[in-house]
Amino acid sequence: MDVRKELEAKGCIYSGHFVGISGNHLSGYCNIDPILPHVAIVSQMTALLVEPFADQDVNTVIAPAIGAIPLSQWGPYHLEKLTDQTVLGVWADKVKPRGFAIERNGFAEALKGKRVLILEDMVNQMFSVREMVRLVKEAGGTPVGVGAIAANKGVSAEAIGVPKLVQLCSVEYDAWSPEDCQMEGLCSRNVPIVEDIGHGDEFKAQHPDYPGGYTKLLTP
Repeated sequence: MDVRKELEAKGCIYSGHFVGISGNHLSGYCNIDPILPHVAIVSQMTALLVEPFADQDVNTVIAPAIGAIPLSQWGPYHLEKLTDQTVLGVWADKVKPRGFAIERNGFAEALKGKRVLILEDMVNQMFSVREMVRLVKEAGGTPVGVGAIAANKGVSAEAIGVPKLVQLCSVEYDAWSPEDCQMEGLCSRNVPIVEDIGHGDEFKAQHPDYPGGYTKLLTP
């Protein structure tokens, strides 16, 4: 499977001015939502992600909400077929102002003392995936690696803090901290911020008077 081609065909890759969950500003975005209705494709991509971890004695798969939740279910399914062992699947819910938490009954127990594989749809600035590493360790689990459908430049196992990283394709674009964006990034050129993909809507709520204004890309 040509994963990058599939993402492009389904309209998952965008260019423009976006805000990530980290708060950084991005010159592009990979939004996995358009591919989620295509269950067979999601299943195939997840199978490609977990296959390199079949020899890692994975007990549990975890993913961050919301778009990556299907990976937390398809991941164990395919690992069980590969290893003939029981593999659990859980996810971490988003919490405000930003971050993740293990909130659902039985999820913390599924991580304690377990070897855990973290699956992500898109790794941008590594905020979400590092949160997953933190949560797994806090719950008493051992992160064995990260699998991502796509990742931005600069993403590595060492930077995340895990032994192994598998990514199916690269989707690269520039990123700036909010301060750097004002100085030299898209904000300095008053490029409109996309509010209906990523976290532009949250930025708009905090900065309604941003001089570049806001725009929407999704069809109502």
